[in-house]
Parts: sequence; C-alpha cells; structure tokens
Amino acid sequence: MDIFDSAIRTKGDLAGVFEYEDTATQEATAYFYLHQTEGDQAGSVLGAIHVRSGQWAITEADVAVRWDSGEHRVGLFVFGALVAAFDATTGAKYGGGYGKDFNAEIPWS
Repeated sequence: MDIFDSAIRTKGDLAGVFEYEDTATQEATAYFYLHQTEGDQAGSVLGAIHVRSGQWAITEADVAVRWDSGEHRVGLFVFGALVAAFDATTGAKYGGGYGKDFNAEIPWS
C-alpha cells in the first residue's frame, strides 16, 4: 500500500510532499519532503524528514499536508496532529519520529 499527499504553496515555488511506501520487497517507510516545484511538477528535493519505518496502520484519510497561514511553514499532519514541518524561510526541519511517539515541539502559526 502506498500513501501520497502534497500541498503546493500559493506562489507555486515549493511543495510539501508525504510518501509512505509499504511493498513486499522493502521495509515500509514514510518520509516528508520539501520540494522545489517546476510548473505543476515536483522538482528537486530541498529537504527530507524520516517520519517512520515499519508497518503503519494509516490511510490517505489520516494524512494531510498543509501550509501555515503565512505560507512560511509546511506541515505534515497525521491523525490531526502536526508530526513534521519545514520552515521555508530558514530551511529548518522539525519533527519526524522514526517509529516513536510524535512529541516534537514544532512552531506553527
């Protein structure tokens, strides 16, 4: 099962992208990426946050990628909780979990 979600900033220059792959040939992994966009396509990866390894009982409905109100940060929400984020202004990365509980303090506005 693969789960994918993304959100492009209104300017069209950056996108937050979540990807969870669970295949028979590899261990299941979940990553959150910050991509530079090229038109409507995701371009180069500017940053990556390893969110989790191993099987995960989630569906596409459990995941949302959203920009904050000022479009400075893009966040990954799982089960309604913010679990990872990129600050597009400073390049800072927050969160991730590596299969642990998500308890990172992530600035959000």
